[in-house]
Formats: sequence, C-alpha cells, structure tokens
Amino acid sequence: MKNLITRTLLSSAMLLVTYATFVTGTNAHPGNFAAGFVFVGTNHNNTHPTAPSGEPANQVVMYNRAADGRLSLVGTFDTGGQGSGPAVRFAGDGLGSAHSVELSHNRRWLFVTNAGSNNVTVFRVKRHGLQRTDLEATGVFPNSVTQHGHLVYVLNSAGEGSITGYVLDNRGDLTPIPGSTRRLHANQNPVRPDVLFNPAQVSFTPDGQQLVVTIKDGPAAGALPNVTPTGSGRILVFNVERNGLPSIYPTQTNLNNLGPFGFSFDRFGHLLVSLFVGGPNLTGSAGSFRITQSGGLIPITPNVPNTQIDTCWLENNGRYAFGANYSSGTISSYRIGYDGSLKLLAAVAGITDDLPGPPGKVQGSTPLDIGISTNGRFLYNVLPGSGAIAGWRINSDGSLTKIGEFGGLPDAVNGDMAPFEFGPGGSPAGIAVD
Repeated sequence: MKNLITRTLLSSAMLLVTYATFVTGTNAHPGNFAAGFVFVGTNHNNTHPTAPSGEPANQVVMYNRAADGRLSLVGTFDTGGQGSGPAVRFAGDGLGSAHSVELSHNRRWLFVTNAGSNNVTVFRVKRHGLQRTDLEATGVFPNSVTQHGHLVYVLNSAGEGSITGYVLDNRGDLTPIPGSTRRLHANQNPVRPDVLFNPAQVSFTPDGQQLVVTIKDGPAAGALPNVTPTGSGRILVFNVERNGLPSIYPTQTNLNNLGPFGFSFDRFGHLLVSLFVGGPNLTGSAGSFRITQSGGLIPITPNVPNTQIDTCWLENNGRYAFGANYSSGTISSYRIGYDGSLKLLAAVAGITDDLPGPPGKVQGSTPLDIGISTNGRFLYNVLPGSGAIAGWRINSDGSLTKIGEFGGLPDAVNGDMAPFEFGPGGSPAGIAVD
C-alpha cells in the first residue's frame, strides 16, 4: 500500500511545487499566538544499564519566542525514539552533526532524527505544543534531515553512510521512496560513528534541485596523535531528478582535510560552510562556494580563518553569517558579499556563559547548533554544557547583543569524555527556529 501511495504522490504535480507556492496560501504560519518558536532536541538515551529509573528517551523542548527575542518554555514532547546520548570523544556533542531537528518551510511540520533507535519523527506544530504524526525507520545512526516540498531526506552516518528519501503527505506521514538510498563511502563504525569524522549534514539547495552532504573525515594525518582521517574532508552534491530520486553518483569536492561540517545557503544560493580545522594550528574557519548545475563547487572565499577552536555550525540571515565555536565557547561573525564572499567581522562576536557546576567541571558551555529566526533578527545557540539556549539580537551592522540564556535543557555529562557510547542522559543537539 505504501509503495502505491509513493508512486501516486511522486507522480503528482504537488510534488513539483516550488518553494514560493509551498509557503503561501493555505500553508501559512499556524497562528499569530507568538512571534515564533524555538525547538531543541534533548538527544536523550535511556537504554544503557546504568540509566537511572525514569530517565527519558529522546524529546523535543519547545519554546515561544517573543517579539523581543526572549524565550519561554512551552513544554517537552517525546519523539518516540532514542537519542544518541553523550559521545565518548565529545560528551557535549553526541551526534557530530547539524540540522538533526528541522522545521518545514511552511512551519507546520517538525522533523527530528533519533540516532539511538534508527528512525525519524514527524510532529505537527500546533498552537500549544507538538503532535507526533509518524515515526519512520531510517538507516543506522540518522543525524541530519532536510525537507523541500513533499520530499524529505535523512542522513545516516554509521558504516558507509547513506541518504534515504521519503514523501511527506498532508497528514504528516512519511512514505519511503523506493530506490532513493545512496551510499556515501563514509568509512565509519557500523553502529556508532566517531563524531570527529562522521557525515555531518544533508540539505536541499534552496531551489530543491540538489542535495548537499558534508563528511568531516577529521584532520590530516599527523595533525593529532593517533588520529587517522577517514577521507579528505568531502562535500558531495547529488542532483535531484523530477521523480524525487538523487543522481546515482554525487559530484565530490575534496577540501584537503579542513573538516567541512555545518552549512547554510545565502539569499543567492551560495554554499557557506564551516571548516572546523580550516585555520592555522587546527583553528576554525568558514568558506563559500558556488554550486554548478553538475554539482561541482567553484571557490569564492574558500577558507576564511577566525582564530577560534572548532567552528562546527554556520548559519546566516542573508547579510551576515555566524559560526558556533564548540571548544572556544564563542560565536564568530562574517559579512556576506553579493557574490557570496565572506569577510570576517569579529572572531568573537558573542560569548556563551560557562555556568558554575560541581567541582571538577571542565566541559564548559560547548556551543553547538545555531538557528536564526525567520525575520533574520535573532540568533540562538544550543549549549549542552550549560543546559540552556543562548540568544542574541542581530544588529544592523552584524554585531550581536546578548538577550540572555534560557534553561529547560538537560546538561550533558561533566568533562569532555563520556564514560559510555549510547550512555544515559541527554546531549542536547539540533535546533529549529521560527
């Protein structure tokens, strides 16, 4: 039955709607009850034998966003699946990815990956909370999801890695697309990928005609003791056919082990990507590229260092791009040129609070995923080390004014090495901002 539904939907003209028509008309924002929302995944896992009684599985924490950018808690909602929990290598980053939580273009649906149970959740966004509409199986360790029109693709980052496609119907149900899975040759552990190396993000280009995937692969051989890269630091681009299927083979661009991680697109469709070891002495940087029709990348400003450590997430509001620096506990800012070029504005445009903790706490705030409000005025950053979301107002000159830090998230374990893979507790990751 699901295959019949898939064929029907894929042949439907509805599948070919453009971004412009999908976000207008009857698909408008579901109410004017708040200026917007913020959604964050807790990435909880409760399957380990040491998990305390009552430890939750994966959840989404939902906040109202007021007109001044301040957040207020709406509630916490079960995904029906398991998160990864903290990772052994980086306790504050259990997924090593970007866009593990994604809001649909029409703001009606929220997609959340469950890396610990190999499935993806769909929620309907409602006035006072979230209603789960589907829980669909994926490949192993899904950690990023993207949507365009009625197409949804999930990145699975374990083993060889893969992307797999689904059709989203008007009930919030996902139907797998036969023949849509594409292998990535990611060279990861078959069950739990190492977050220093694994595939990090999948996203449609703004026009929906291509799918972009980043694979970090780790620093170059010899850069860190006992670290062997799994590849050259790769960006893969699949062309998407009219039937919703990706090209059989991607066009691959190698970035010389600069660590391509999270990325976004500017208003003209240029690719802006964080390079977590792109700067001197393993510091971070960001790069910009033009994507050709065949999927090749033409460098614009391919490597703009910022002196910070672990620039892993990069989002923009059309005029300015902002990178979250995991180990430095800072936000860096860039000006975006009309041609997609990047110019460093401030190596430290914002600072995340390292909240007091128990004796011996060494992890810090560990800023992860970034989200920017749809009006381009506010920036939010997930802080698993602090159990909070930091918020800033984006000023007209690209500077940031701190609004505050808003609690409601679980703290990741103290220290930067968790005792277990798939261990108990939360490791908040993934943010979607309305």
